[in-house]
Amino acid sequence: MRFQVLLLVFLCLVSSRSVLAETELEKADRLLKAGDPVAAQGVLGQLLKSEPQNAQAHFQLGRTQFRSGKNEEAVASVDKAIALQPAKADFHVLRGNILGNMASNANVFRAMGLAEDGLASLQKAVQLEPGNRDARAALFNWYHNVPRLGGGGADKALALVEETIRIDPGQGHYLKALVHLKQKHYGVAQTEARSAVAADPKLHLAYNILGYAALELKQFDQALADFQKQVELAPEDPNSHDSLGDGFLAKGLLPEAIGAYRKGLEVEPRFWACAGHLGKALERAKRKDEAIAHYRRYVQLGSEVGNEAVVSMAQDALERLGVN
Repeated sequence: MRFQVLLLVFLCLVSSRSVLAETELEKADRLLKAGDPVAAQGVLGQLLKSEPQNAQAHFQLGRTQFRSGKNEEAVASVDKAIALQPAKADFHVLRGNILGNMASNANVFRAMGLAEDGLASLQKAVQLEPGNRDARAALFNWYHNVPRLGGGGADKALALVEETIRIDPGQGHYLKALVHLKQKHYGVAQTEARSAVAADPKLHLAYNILGYAALELKQFDQALADFQKQVELAPEDPNSHDSLGDGFLAKGLLPEAIGAYRKGLEVEPRFWACAGHLGKALERAKRKDEAIAHYRRYVQLGSEVGNEAVVSMAQDALERLGVN
């Protein structure tokens, strides 16, 4: 009986420790979503002091560091996670995305090495989990957007799309719609996006493509309906609200656009696209001081993630408003 009691106590302690770890990870995730990556890093740092073999904590730490623009530290954290759990596709996806971001801001010689390493990580992720949508989307984005010198190429993107249609028709048609949207084949993009929705009615990103294709075709009411469906399916995604704001802005509905962009920032305070678009809507509404504040926030967020294009656009807007 004494042994059984001690065993029960031990099992309870192990269970409590596991719950504590889960709670700390959830807390860090909540802080990150609330726009406080520094606090999230503090929580994860403390957790890793007591649980240095917690692969998920190393992964989460890498995510927060990446969001803070600390790319070198982020790669080191993700590498620790991969060393502990090498078969986890999500870890390789994050590593590939970080290295891709670093490559885009490096000199040409260093960029080539970073790109090769980053692409290999994404390919590894798809190899490990062929049905992982995030992995396939990340690899597709690389092939679709990166020059051939960096491992991209339209032929590679299309080959991956056709393979994905066989494995996951919803995502496959969604990716094919992206290809046509970029090529300005808006009607075909709508057709592919509708095929994606037919295969997976909850695929909210397909409605994003439907909405932007409709905007390009001047189908403003249809675009709003598509963006509203996207928000309905994914209210926790700040991009849903940002896209709805774009739909309102295209129709000249400034109060509604401003409200949608503000909602996106409520969901994710560090979502830089909403900050920039909100500044643009406020500028059109002749609310100069508020526009300046959000353009400054746009500069800050763009700088934190190392996005020079975002920073440049925000600085141009500030200059346009007479701010040096």
